[in-house]
Amino acid sequence: MPLLRRLLGIDAAQTDAEWSLRWAEDLSGDAAVLSIALDVAVIALIVWLYRVEARHLPLWKRAGLAGLRLLAVGIAAAMLMQPVLVRQVEEQIPSHVVVLADVSESMTVRDAWADASAGGRVAEAVGLGGLDGLRATPRYEVARRVLDAVAEPLAAGGDRVVHVHPFGERLRGEVESLPETLEGGASTTAVATSLREALQEYSGRPLAGVVVLSDGALSGGDRIDAAAAAVAEGGVPVFAVPVGTVEGPRNAEVASVDAPPVVFTGDDSEVTVRVRSRGMRDQPATLTIEQRANGGVWEEVAREDLILQLDGEVESVSLPFKPDKPGKLEFRASLSDVGPELTTEDNAAVASTDVIRERLRVLLIAGSTFPEVQFLRNMLIQDKTVDVSTWLQSAKPGYKHPGDDPIRRLPIDQDELNAYDCVVLYDPDPDGWPANFGTLLEDFVGQAGGGLVLIAGEQQTGRLFDRQDDPAMGWLRTMPVVRQPNLFRSAVQLKLAQTSPWRLAITPAGVRDPIMQFEADSQKNVRTLESLPGMFWHFPVTRAKPGADVLAVHGDPRMRNEYGPEVLLATQRVGPGRTLFVGFDSTYRWRYLSEEAFNGFWRRVVDRAGRNKRLGGGYPFKLSTGRAAAMPGSEVKVLARFLNPTGPDAAVEELLGEVERGSDAPVPISLRPTERPGEFAGTFVPEAAGTHLVKVKLGDADAASRAATLAVDVVLPSKELAEPALNRESLATLASASGGSVVELPDAADLASRLTVGKVTRTIEERDELWDAPLLWGLLFLVLCVEWIARKRVRLI
Repeated sequence: MPLLRRLLGIDAAQTDAEWSLRWAEDLSGDAAVLSIALDVAVIALIVWLYRVEARHLPLWKRAGLAGLRLLAVGIAAAMLMQPVLVRQVEEQIPSHVVVLADVSESMTVRDAWADASAGGRVAEAVGLGGLDGLRATPRYEVARRVLDAVAEPLAAGGDRVVHVHPFGERLRGEVESLPETLEGGASTTAVATSLREALQEYSGRPLAGVVVLSDGALSGGDRIDAAAAAVAEGGVPVFAVPVGTVEGPRNAEVASVDAPPVVFTGDDSEVTVRVRSRGMRDQPATLTIEQRANGGVWEEVAREDLILQLDGEVESVSLPFKPDKPGKLEFRASLSDVGPELTTEDNAAVASTDVIRERLRVLLIAGSTFPEVQFLRNMLIQDKTVDVSTWLQSAKPGYKHPGDDPIRRLPIDQDELNAYDCVVLYDPDPDGWPANFGTLLEDFVGQAGGGLVLIAGEQQTGRLFDRQDDPAMGWLRTMPVVRQPNLFRSAVQLKLAQTSPWRLAITPAGVRDPIMQFEADSQKNVRTLESLPGMFWHFPVTRAKPGADVLAVHGDPRMRNEYGPEVLLATQRVGPGRTLFVGFDSTYRWRYLSEEAFNGFWRRVVDRAGRNKRLGGGYPFKLSTGRAAAMPGSEVKVLARFLNPTGPDAAVEELLGEVERGSDAPVPISLRPTERPGEFAGTFVPEAAGTHLVKVKLGDADAASRAATLAVDVVLPSKELAEPALNRESLATLASASGGSVVELPDAADLASRLTVGKVTRTIEERDELWDAPLLWGLLFLVLCVEWIARKRVRLI
């Protein structure tokens, strides 16, 4: 045999192999007919050749020579047909099992397992020690435990090879084992796509089956019917292990407890609790609201039975309260009796409210003494609704400045100034202020929400506006009026205006504004406004700023310019604060009408300017949006709701703002009134993910002031978490189409018994080409030599 292998050119051979000889060239059909015709032609040619060439020889010699020629041609023809020696051997090899483990975002969800019996069986099967442990475990961990438990049985002692592939948006590379925790998770679950890719990757290998550990979310990839057709054609059984519950994560939460940050004693106020739920529609729940004062003991103040609504829908429960003394009130809302849920950590929330006395702190600074100053100071000291400190700049050293809270110097830092709610300046002299006092005033209004009132006087006010470009005079930019440099008034004009008193012309905005509400009855109030004693001197300004409310103008038709009558009384919002300009200093003359006319006016001025600072320095409106998070390309609606829908601030026609995102250029946004009183709405469309900051101002938008802000989170859409419930139908479709089955979590230990294929028989075929074997070349050479010698002997050569 070794000699034969050498002659045939075979390196090795299996002793138990089955041997067969085959031709590499196809000899069927037209090729076979052509081969037979060619063989007949060659035979006929050789016979004819020797009949003609060797006709003098006996027949047996001619036949022998022809036979040698035919043998040589036959050997050459056989070599051209490429003979192949085939050896076949059968062997047993392990089959393969592909395990597809879902690592998408929905696998980070923890199910509530409302069915305690089913949950208990699952917890026991995966070794979680009880229902509570199962509810605290994410789906991914459940799947990992199942895989760890069945990996060895699936291998069947080496009869099968187990391949583990995580998958999300597509099939991922093989891993030895799943990591202990799932960080993040894929944004989509493409079960169908991943299954198709797995079948392609393991094509040509004997597959015992495919095991799919997933919640079947189907948030991306191929359609499930296409994958079902593919597995049906492939004949590979798919065994689906559903992980999760069809109810998905059940959870109820106290979304927020909204209470006013500051309220006054005796005021009617309200706390609102918002409850949101998922997967718990028509589930009863109990909401308990508790209250405690100044860190004391919690006391239940309300209990209400709720019926939870649609997923994500917010239910609101409001509770009125009326504090009777100052202090700190805390409200706690908690949910109970809601049944099993995802977590109980969000079932309670707390909010607090500061209850304060209704007394404003006022700082009155006068550049010099004047009847207006004397009467205003005395009125503020006598008024029990305010605590006043006064400072007379022209007073001699050692002068005791009167007030409820006497001071020995002006504030020198922001905290000292921010302790006040309203600052009233009468014809002040900035040269007598601390060096940084002007900056403190700017931040007091624009950042802290304080009120600033400027009363014009005959000594300093003109010089103030002449220096308005000085950085130290930046606080003048918060005023609601503009005075152009070198505003001309001749002595004759001034004399003419001062020869007789001129009354104020109250504007429609002034009639509506609380400052000018001298009487509760509107008709009586108009008569009072018309009867107010007039003024002789006033400080001329060019115009009011855009967005400012002009409450009164000069009644003398000669006191006007290209912008209209000269402004005497105007107010505006500057960020969360308010400024007010009084262009004359003779309101003390209103005392001739009545004491209350003067006192009530200034009481309302101080209240209008400083009340918002007392209430926390916020805006008179709250910004909100109807969604917790938005998606790029979707329209986001921003709402601004005024705390007092009938207040004068809510009468504006438009709120302007901008939307910022990182270093991108701000995008303007406009909020217009809606059908609801005191509500404004506007929209913007974010184009990229990230936090978008909505900033809206009321009043002078150009002032360096704090804006009302609202952060809107813009995130990429996640179908995974939008519909996190188990999709059992999709997994069942794949399993039934392939001839496999759905294996429930409690039965996962029997998964290996469902696989009927272990080791499989494989036939190994070895092929050796013989056309260049030494034996054939030797035979061809030998036959040609014998033919040549024979032809030589019979003298045919």
